[in-house]
Amino acid sequence: MSQTAQTWLIVAATLGAAILGGILAYIAAARQQRKQAERDAEARREQYEREDRMRLEQGIAEILAAAQDILLGVQALRQAHARRTLPRYYLRIAAMLLRDLPVPGKWSDLVDPAKVRPLLATALAADRYQLDESRMIALDATTVLGPKLNRYFAVVALLTLGQDRKVTTAIRELTPNVVALTQSFGARKREIERLESDLQKAMEHFRDVADEHLGNTRQETPSAGRDK
Repeated sequence: MSQTAQTWLIVAATLGAAILGGILAYIAAARQQRKQAERDAEARREQYEREDRMRLEQGIAEILAAAQDILLGVQALRQAHARRTLPRYYLRIAAMLLRDLPVPGKWSDLVDPAKVRPLLATALAADRYQLDESRMIALDATTVLGPKLNRYFAVVALLTLGQDRKVTTAIRELTPNVVALTQSFGARKREIERLESDLQKAMEHFRDVADEHLGNTRQETPSAGRDK
């Protein structure tokens, strides 16, 4: 074989080796980039799951805090207006009427406008008192419970828009108890206490569902273990 042919063979072998090396390097780099992209995607997915879990935990804590705040608000209003009962109102009206009831010297005094005018003024004052009391109760309820309900339903809207069906179902079971308690301000004491108990049980059930959904384990207190 001539020297020229050997030279061309060496050149061809060098070029082939270079091309093959370039192809192998490209394949290795592409494979490395694909693995890196997969690792980045996995890291982003884990980061999103962590952030989504944190948002869900924050929302659950917020809705429980809002429900508890409503419960405490109703209890505070009930304590503030505990003395404004219907028997006390009738007793007050009777006292006001007896205070201004004229002592007639004769039967004709009972139909004398001049004699009964103070009694009419007392009746109007009693009506005005009842109106002021009703307005005060409505204003207190709106001022105390209004912001608390707005806070609760704002968190409800955020959580129910998600894809967590268990949490959404638990919220839909909790919300009627919250609304029922806020609408029972004028009910009897026993009825309000029953609604408060129902709300506390609903909150406990919601907390259990949320813990199960998040995979949290609630530790039992020693006293609870001894009770069992």
